[in-house]
Amino acid sequence: MSFVSTYSRNMYLFFLMFIAVGLSLSKPLITLGELCIGFLWLLEGNHLEKIKRFFKNRTALILSSVYLLTLLGLLNTTNFDFAVDDIRRKFPLFVLPFLIVSFKPLTNKEFRLIFSVYVGGVITASLWSVFVMLGGLNEAIIDKRDLSRFTSHIRFGLEVSLAIFGAFYYTIKTTDKKQKIRWILSFGWLVAFLFLLNLITGIAVTAITIILLVFYYGIRYNKIIVKLSAVTVVIVISVSLVLYIKSCYQEYLSFNDVEVLPIQEYSPKGEKLFHDTISSNSFRMENGNYIYRNIANQEIEQAWNQRSKINFNGFDNKGQQIRFTILRFITSQGKLKTEEAINELTPEEIKAIENGVSNFRYLDMNGIELRLHKIFWEIEMYNKYNVADGHSVMLRWVYWHTAINIVKDNMFVGVGTGDVQDAFNKKHEERDIISEKYWRRAHNQYLTYFVSFGILGGIYFLIFLFYPIVVLKQYRDYLYLCFISISMLSMLTEDTLETQVGITFFAYFNTLLIFKKRKSSF
Repeated sequence: MSFVSTYSRNMYLFFLMFIAVGLSLSKPLITLGELCIGFLWLLEGNHLEKIKRFFKNRTALILSSVYLLTLLGLLNTTNFDFAVDDIRRKFPLFVLPFLIVSFKPLTNKEFRLIFSVYVGGVITASLWSVFVMLGGLNEAIIDKRDLSRFTSHIRFGLEVSLAIFGAFYYTIKTTDKKQKIRWILSFGWLVAFLFLLNLITGIAVTAITIILLVFYYGIRYNKIIVKLSAVTVVIVISVSLVLYIKSCYQEYLSFNDVEVLPIQEYSPKGEKLFHDTISSNSFRMENGNYIYRNIANQEIEQAWNQRSKINFNGFDNKGQQIRFTILRFITSQGKLKTEEAINELTPEEIKAIENGVSNFRYLDMNGIELRLHKIFWEIEMYNKYNVADGHSVMLRWVYWHTAINIVKDNMFVGVGTGDVQDAFNKKHEERDIISEKYWRRAHNQYLTYFVSFGILGGIYFLIFLFYPIVVLKQYRDYLYLCFISISMLSMLTEDTLETQVGITFFAYFNTLLIFKKRKSSF
């Protein structure tokens, strides 16, 4: 008996662990894991039999067929440089189902082992983030999103969310006390970490998935009291979230409900004040006051340079011109932009301005309140003045509208695999709403497929997503239900299947969860 046949299963599991760890810690490890599984597939032999097995497996064909859209999109593509890169990047959508279906399905024990390794990788990445946050690398961390060191904070938030639901599941299912304690600690830490880093996307998909789970598992019970309780809990949670958002919005409105500072001619020290009432920036406000009025430029420059090591004409730690951060911060306090206002700033406020904080009220807000406040401000700027530049939420709104316009112009077959960004660039230029440096794609995976492959391709993408849920009834599998909820929710605001980590995260767990032997249900 050969070495390969003897240790093939162990090697297969080991290489799957490479990918599991790589998702949160190392992109090269993801590639290495995929290559090793492919090499093992070759070493095992029986290639023709494996290929036949793949083509006889309808589910495997459907899971991998979404990659065919990318290939078919070459037929009406002109930008082949981008197209070739997209084909390379999306290859895991085909190769993972193709390879995994060639091996024996994972047992529940084997999947638990792999998922444990995955959770271990996520926890390791989270601990490293905390180490950096506490100054372990002597780096100045201004934006907590920068603490996601190995992948984007959005993808990391999805990984943490799935790890939380998996840790909860194995906490319930495990009978071994030591393992149960480990799963409980993992669950508790990951929940705390999600809020510690303000992984907003992760928090959002986790909250919505919890509501979905409560509703689904509640209505499955025969007892009417359980069904009613589940519906009640869902309603209470949903209403509580709405009331919380409404409360934050009312607070935001109260910040702006102030008496606007009148235009004054001179500062208390006699400098003639500058007022911008005609430029494109003249309308900008902070907490109900105009940013570019009542400015004593010479006074605040001299006073600031005496209090801070960052020059008035330099940049704050977020890379923004600190002059504008100062103006916004003082405006938020309802003061004239004078030497007196600079001198009244506390050391903590000086530090906050240096770190790019533009509103004094942000200092007392938690991460969620702060994010909501910024979203309300972005919406106000867009609705009143059609400004979206640099505002992530309203930029997405612009991208979505742009994508819909592109779909209308290319209804049936789309713009092709390689011409997506070119189509967006052209349409952004026509619409002339945002600056060129913000010309990006849909930030919505569903719209991206409709733009790329038209109505026909977009509908097929939806069939691809819903086939396991509707036909295979994978909603009965707790872990799959959590995974697909997290993935599909993320696709509403992100092009999840346009990056290596996002593509592999989806293809890897989608395939493993569908083809493992035993379903993980309560």
